[in-house]
Amino acid sequence: MVALCAMVLLLDGLDMIVAPISVPAMAADWQLAPARFGIALSASVFGMAIGAAFITPLGDRYGRRPMVIAGFAVGGLTCLLVPLVQNLPQLVGLRFITGLGLGVSLANALTLASEYAPPQLRSRVLSCVYAMSALGGAFGGLVAPPLLANWGWQGVYVFGGLLPLAMLPVLFWGLAESRQFLEARASREAQAAVSMDNSAGSLHRLRLLLAAPYRATTLLVWSLFFLSTFCTYVISSWLPTLLNLAGWTVDNAVRAVTVFSFGGIFGGFFLGWMVDRQRVMPALVLGFGAVAGAIAALHVVPAQLTAWMLLIGLMGAGTMGVAYALTAFAAIVYPTSLRASGIGAAGALGRFGATIAPLAGSWLLAQGLAALHILSSLILPMACALLLIALFGRRAARSGEA
Repeated sequence: MVALCAMVLLLDGLDMIVAPISVPAMAADWQLAPARFGIALSASVFGMAIGAAFITPLGDRYGRRPMVIAGFAVGGLTCLLVPLVQNLPQLVGLRFITGLGLGVSLANALTLASEYAPPQLRSRVLSCVYAMSALGGAFGGLVAPPLLANWGWQGVYVFGGLLPLAMLPVLFWGLAESRQFLEARASREAQAAVSMDNSAGSLHRLRLLLAAPYRATTLLVWSLFFLSTFCTYVISSWLPTLLNLAGWTVDNAVRAVTVFSFGGIFGGFFLGWMVDRQRVMPALVLGFGAVAGAIAALHVVPAQLTAWMLLIGLMGAGTMGVAYALTAFAAIVYPTSLRASGIGAAGALGRFGATIAPLAGSWLLAQGLAALHILSSLILPMACALLLIALFGRRAARSGEA
């Protein structure tokens, strides 16, 4: 069952990467500036945020299994329909619906995997399952060059849509509902009472997060989540286009996505290993520092394919590793009574950063900045994150919390 959940995340990762991979070819075909596609890239991320926030909770009522299958079907079908679009607004609409479906299937698949996994292995299982999303992005970068060469950008979307649809019968017959959900549904009245209590207290818990003594901690966590996801999505959304504009062939620019994703898998596991050994703050510093250092090194390392690919892999390692470490950091700094609310609120700020990131990249492109300068602009938010971590460490040391 966990393997099926992992396959869902792998194909979700593939569906999310087809748009950034296709931008250079679509821009040339439609005779539009690449910067015009920023809203389409943001639409899918915004759809994921809406789906995760407002549709995913239906999994607590109707079950994780039907939500995984329905979201997967919507994501695959709308991806398959993209080659039929005639203009940018139609593309934006379909990508938004794709994001809705993927947000629902991804969140419920992770929940299902956590409920299938043995308690003593749950953290490791979730790390492996979550890494499949990055592996899906790497897979997309590998298969995209021949698809683009033979069938154009339309072939990339058809491939990204057909695989999830072909997987639906396997999910329908092989994916079982979690025992925990079935047991909870058997006592629905008690569950409903708890749900009402939680709903009534959610605003109160948010106020507690912003009240003493948690205000400074909450603002720090929110800032780090926002800065991390903003930088991650600027890179992942625009990397193929930026490299193509910098003179790389489309094939090599797309392969850079594979390197970035594989780097993310390695970074996620390595920094996750540090987190498991209670070294959360060093993991955060290493992750943010790796991304900033790799981008800075692009200015001094000769513009050779191998050298730049290694630096791109280091960027991926830092961004994915930070994503894992930040969740652990939020879990550490909040007490049990506020932990779920703290992580949930931080995740919402992160999704906001992810939504505006493609638009920010689009705006920078429209200003005529060179690709290297656009990437270099991300050093500033990374430096801000490192400064915030240092200030928090100093404050914790003074108060005896470290």
